[in-house]
Formats: sequence, structure tokens, C-alpha cells
Amino acid sequence: MFKPREIIYGYAKGFYSPHNKYIVTIYQDEELSIVACFTTSQQRAGIPQHHVHHGPIYRDKQCISYVFEKDRPIGLDPQTGQFFSFPKRTVITFDYGVREGKRAYFQELFDNPRVVCLLDEKEYIQLVYAMYCSPHTKISHKKVLDKILQDYYSQ
Repeated sequence: MFKPREIIYGYAKGFYSPHNKYIVTIYQDEELSIVACFTTSQQRAGIPQHHVHHGPIYRDKQCISYVFEKDRPIGLDPQTGQFFSFPKRTVITFDYGVREGKRAYFQELFDNPRVVCLLDEKEYIQLVYAMYCSPHTKISHKKVLDKILQDYYSQ
């Protein structure tokens, strides 16, 4: 659990108001250090709602978020083999939704976490590239994202 491309769902306790939440794992190294993104179903894409679409969202030529449209398949549920899609339009914001830490930290954030999706590789790479391009992404995270992209495109 908490491996790259996994979408995990569970009761997230590490918030002002604990509630069920999704997290998308971007990276995990040999020391179990993880970079992951919490999602939101709030209208946080950063542009007017009538311009929101699936994928990277740009404002003033800068990538600010990534949107998963409701009911659009983005990967497979590893338990059932069925396509997975979010039940609501779901956003990853690069200005506050990204967290990093050891695996134990993420395990403590959730009660009853379960992997609900393994993102399609293409979707994952699009998300990683969007994060890499964003001015809101930390430099330390950009180094990890660059490594992911270099490894992917050198195959």
C-alpha cells in the first residue's frame, strides 16, 4: 500500500475535520519515503467551472491543478478488476494538497485504508508531468517528479 499509482481511500484523521478521503500516491523510495496528493471534490480547480475539464488545468499558462472528471475511468480496482472512476469531479491542487513523509506517517493518517485503484500509466504520467510543470510544486518534489519522468521516457 502507498505505492506509486495507487489511489487509496479511507477515513483520514489528520485534518481539521476528519472524514473519508482519497489520496493518490506519486512516489515511494527504498526508505519508504512517500509523496502523495490528497484530492478534493470542492470546486478548487482554479478556473471558472465552465472551463474545467479532465486533466491538467492551466491558468495564465501555468499548471495549477489536475482534474479527474466524474465517472471517467482512470484505472482498475485491483480487488475486482473493474474500471475505477471517482463518483464526483475530483481535483488535486498543487498549492496545498501534496504531502510527504514515511509510510508509517501515512498509515497513521487513515483508519481502514484500502487501495481502490491502480491509475493507468498514461494518466499517472500526465499527473506527474502536470505537477512537475506547476509553479506551486516544491523544488524537492520536482526532483522526484523529474526522476519519474526520466525513468518513464528512457524505457
